[in-house]
Amino acid sequence: MIKKKNIIFLILFFFFLFLNNSQASLQEKLILKMKETETLSFNFVQKIADNKEVGICFIKYPLLMKCNYKNEKKKIIISNGKTVAVIKKKYKKIYYYPLKSTPLFTILEKEKILNLIKNNNPTKIDSKIIQYELIDKNSKILKLFFDKITFEFKGWETIDAYSNVVSFSINNLKENIQINNNFFKIPKEEDL
Repeated sequence: MIKKKNIIFLILFFFFLFLNNSQASLQEKLILKMKETETLSFNFVQKIADNKEVGICFIKYPLLMKCNYKNEKKKIIISNGKTVAVIKKKYKKIYYYPLKSTPLFTILEKEKILNLIKNNNPTKIDSKIIQYELIDKNSKILKLFFDKITFEFKGWETIDAYSNVVSFSINNLKENIQINNNFFKIPKEEDL
């Protein structure tokens, strides 16, 4: 009877040891991949409630982003490192938001992502995706997704101000392409 308990204990011990080593290895690979990444270029699918939009996006760490939506409003979202501008070219209108007040502040700040990975275990791992969650001081949840095989950034999910689930999926990712900082300059409304 005692031997049977010892065998079960040893099996469980090695199972959890393997599990911890496996998670540590994933964590190290994710950290290395993030550290090596300076820029991203990708196609995206954004879903907010029942609405789906597509486009192309560029990110340059830290804090720079430009996304061009393929829609009738000719929407563009630009982060210049301090401000997020939502541009609707069709209406020649720009809406401004402080970057720090948006989930993009975490997504565009590589050090915040690195700290999340270093200091937390994944909240979910399946055959394709590694998921981490960040809960901010206002109890808002931001989920970040990474490819389990390539460790590439695959997207994020959050809740908007109207309690809608916002998911952003990344496809056709290219890393470390040259992007000039002027590319992220926010235009003036009169120049639209």
